[in-house]
Amino acid sequence: MAVSVHNSPATCRIALDVMGGDHGPKVILLGAALALRAMPELFLLFVGNKSEIETHIEHSGLNGELLARTEIVPSASVVDMDDKATCVLKEKKDSSARQAAECVRGGEAVGWVTMGHTGAAMVASMKVIGRLRGVARPCLATVFPNLQKGTPTVILDVGANVDCKPEHIAQFALMGGVYAEEVLGVHRPKIGVLSVGEEDAKGSGLTRNAAASLRAMNINFGGNAEGRDIWKGDFDVIACDGFVGNVVLKSSEALAEAIRHGLKESIESNMLSRMGGLLVRPSMRRFYKSLDYTEYGGAPLLGVKGISIIGHGRSNDRAVANAIRAAVLGATHNINDRIQARMRHLVEVAHET
Repeated sequence: MAVSVHNSPATCRIALDVMGGDHGPKVILLGAALALRAMPELFLLFVGNKSEIETHIEHSGLNGELLARTEIVPSASVVDMDDKATCVLKEKKDSSARQAAECVRGGEAVGWVTMGHTGAAMVASMKVIGRLRGVARPCLATVFPNLQKGTPTVILDVGANVDCKPEHIAQFALMGGVYAEEVLGVHRPKIGVLSVGEEDAKGSGLTRNAAASLRAMNINFGGNAEGRDIWKGDFDVIACDGFVGNVVLKSSEALAEAIRHGLKESIESNMLSRMGGLLVRPSMRRFYKSLDYTEYGGAPLLGVKGISIIGHGRSNDRAVANAIRAAVLGATHNINDRIQARMRHLVEVAHET
């Protein structure tokens, strides 16, 4: 795929699936404009229907210097939410998701961002771009706010791998540690394995064996983490299999939404409550912000070549901008080089034991 390069100071090229997401190209391009304003090093490849992109560009605030840091990469189809995840390999090889991944594979971009079909995005990342050497299973990471620290807690895997072996969870933990260090700025992150009790003997054979592997590593391993530790902030990284992680993620999102609605209804229930609500509004906004997924943008798929960020389908422009920012941070901090170094060390320790 030949992509021309504008004369621009931008140094970090990210492919953006403009057709993914519930709100279509309009919101994606508004988010792109926010990201380009905030990051002068950013160059975006807009992948999707050329005529639709050009139509919405006019109303997105993309002009002048911002527009000079963009390029349109045409694609003929879109992965719909009811399509099979594997459609990007055969039926929809010309889709925006597949073409964005091809940009990374071909070296035109260092990473890609999509708000579209999660399964298709994972298949495109793993099968088109490929896994990093030494990584058995790429995994999806997400971040949760905690009650102690300014930085969130990294939870992984949250859905890419339902059936796991102990060595897979150990790899997830190591990759999450790299992400916490390089992207979130956590020095020597404390790493745990999600289990049903903090004692070493608690948990399943899967979690106990994963913990044993991590205990032999030269990392800040804190042992078993319980469900409450996700929010308490005692751990910076918590690893689990994708089945458990996805249940935790979906239930937490639903709980956050229930808290928002419950507080709003309580405050608006009578005049006295509404008056009190005016006084606590600034504090409530800060609290809502801590629960807001748009602050983090999307989930990185760790363990693949290049950078892959998969966002919520319902993402607004701010979420899109933050997902792009996550891709830029992952690329500029060379997290893949660090991940490969950790994987080599894991193999060395396994051979020694």
